[in-house]
Amino acid sequence: MKKIPWIVFGLMLLFAIFYVTRTVSDMPPLVASHFDGTGYPSAYMTRSFYTKFVLGMSVGLPIAMVTLLTLVYSNARDMKLPNRDYWLAPERIAQTRSLLINYAVWFGSTMVAMACYVHWLELGAHRSVPPHLANQLVGGGLLAFFLITVGWIAALLSAFRLPRNI
Repeated sequence: MKKIPWIVFGLMLLFAIFYVTRTVSDMPPLVASHFDGTGYPSAYMTRSFYTKFVLGMSVGLPIAMVTLLTLVYSNARDMKLPNRDYWLAPERIAQTRSLLINYAVWFGSTMVAMACYVHWLELGAHRSVPPHLANQLVGGGLLAFFLITVGWIAALLSAFRLPRNI
């Protein structure tokens, strides 16, 4: 198992904890938590609940996803993969499991980044009165997350090609 994805994931989690806890005090006591199509608030939550929610999305959810996938992939014997007979052969199954876990950890890091980006947008939205969320930035962030996810899927599928020497 490669250490770099785990190190990056750990650093991303530490950054998220630091970033959210250091900036959430900039939010008003009642935080606009949902915005309509024009970028104006349509729902609110307390700053305390917002803090828990954002930490849950930026730290708790990625940890839960990575933990679950690590547990599943660490013991999986039968998975739907491209070229599964080759990649699930006894001499390669450990490599396959490790690769899947590494990809899960990288995706967990992406989830952390996206949640921190949304918090950054929230901070920006609350710099005006009334709060206003820039829809272009939301759309750009969602597009970036989508493209990264598509690239992640393509890389994962590519990793399970058959080697050329077979």
